[in-house]
Amino acid sequence: MVTGSRRGLTVLGAAILVVLAGTAGAAVDLLFSDSPGITFGILFVAGCILAATRVHSDDLIGIVIMPPLVYALIVVGIGFVHPSSGSGTGGLRSKTIDIASNLILRAPILLIGFATVALIAAIRARRAQVTRRERERAHTLPENRRTPGR
Repeated sequence: MVTGSRRGLTVLGAAILVVLAGTAGAAVDLLFSDSPGITFGILFVAGCILAATRVHSDDLIGIVIMPPLVYALIVVGIGFVHPSSGSGTGGLRSKTIDIASNLILRAPILLIGFATVALIAAIRARRAQVTRRERERAHTLPENRRTPGR
């Protein structure tokens, strides 16, 4: 299930959330300028944060590798739909240069999103580990209190 349950989103659902947020931000920026800017950055990072906080705890490793993949997908899509060189007929070489320059120039947005997701995932993983240990201790505690003669 993509939308998740009370347990949280799946990695696919989280990735779709970040793709939609980042694409919406890029579309707004492209309406007012020639390239993705602040709106793209804010919505991409916000989508990453929301996805990292809502994903199921079993999918925390998958959520950490998601931001670079989604970022690349969005930037490549923008490069084909709205090339920054102006004319859309520059050919494959021109589009490749546009995409590569956008990947590099927007890298701080990716790094902020990735670092935030990695931090949130690490905190959530640690909490899940502590909770799991406490459950195991609570489950095995009555067995340790039993006396041999009973």
